[in-house]
Amino acid sequence: MSVVQVRVRAARALATGVGLVVAGALPAFLTASLAHRIRADFTFGDSAVGVAVGLFYAVCAVVSTPCGRVVDRIGATVSIRIAAASTAISGVALATLAHSAPTLIALLLVGGLGNAMAGPAVSALLRHEVVGHRHGLAFGAQQAGAPLGALLAGLALPVIAIPLGWRWAFAGNAALAVAVAAIAPAAAASGVASTAAARARRGLGTVHALGLAAVLASAAGVGLVSFIVIFAVDSGLSEGAAGLLLAGLSLTAMISRIVLGVLADRPALDPLRPVAVMLAASAGCYLALTAGTPFPVVAAALLAGCLGWSWPGALQLAVVQRSPDAPAWAVGVLMSGLFAGAVAGPLVVGLLAGVGWFAGGWIACAVFALGAAAIVAATRRRG
Repeated sequence: MSVVQVRVRAARALATGVGLVVAGALPAFLTASLAHRIRADFTFGDSAVGVAVGLFYAVCAVVSTPCGRVVDRIGATVSIRIAAASTAISGVALATLAHSAPTLIALLLVGGLGNAMAGPAVSALLRHEVVGHRHGLAFGAQQAGAPLGALLAGLALPVIAIPLGWRWAFAGNAALAVAVAAIAPAAAASGVASTAAARARRGLGTVHALGLAAVLASAAGVGLVSFIVIFAVDSGLSEGAAGLLLAGLSLTAMISRIVLGVLADRPALDPLRPVAVMLAASAGCYLALTAGTPFPVVAAALLAGCLGWSWPGALQLAVVQRSPDAPAWAVGVLMSGLFAGAVAGPLVVGLLAGVGWFAGGWIACAVFALGAAAIVAATRRRG
């Protein structure tokens, strides 16, 4: 295979990976971003939003590690198509069949299955198609897909939901999933089945420690993203401006994930060091949100997106490096932690918002971020 062909395959794999991550993450982000519009059709309060997003990520948390094992056996290409099909089915169903909060939540869970499969599948694809000294960039770009999904969810409010209706946004997500399946490379190598000896070499303690850090960091970041639109409107921003704030927050997170991934490819840099520092600094951003007025809310949200939501690609690189014999399994463990935190964050913030204490939710996010920073720092010192 020529150098040009290798590069074309790598670029195609990267486009597939980012597209699938975006499509898989969008259902939960759209649910949060479009909550005010959904309420025009049926009852869908702040607590229901928290439950919907929380259960979506609960499904992802439960099945991500098993999905990683499946990917290691059947390969990335088949796994990507399974993930895309699940996401597309969920999007079409949400656009046509969601007429109550319970129905919407049930249909959202179908998309959760696709999102759980997407992370390990894309990781396996990129590890095979992208050269090793560019894995940090590749994983950073992959993980930039989640904030890109949040950005698109924010833009979907003024661009699609307000003029056309919220159901068209979910239909568009289904179309994206179909397009991703169509461009997926056809010959990605499959992994090998895990064995007891292989599992013994995985560095279980380190992988699971970073998974625990992902629980806390994700609780903070997803708690913010899930409720920033609602909180910004309550703080005095217009509905359209609040959607644009979510888009801006997501753009800063997307850029920071890619930049951190590029830095992680430098041999002299341990990617866990900046992750610990950035998570610790993000705690101040969450606390600044408690001011509850437009300017501090906008500034704090954008900084939190840059500092507190930049870490997934770097942690993904770290666990893959520590589990070379079963990388999809390691990513599945990390994603289970990420999704478990994504359950806790929206539930905590949503419950506190439901009783009129949004500030308590942001304080909780700050505590989560500090806990994650401490675990990452301790793991790095252990080597």
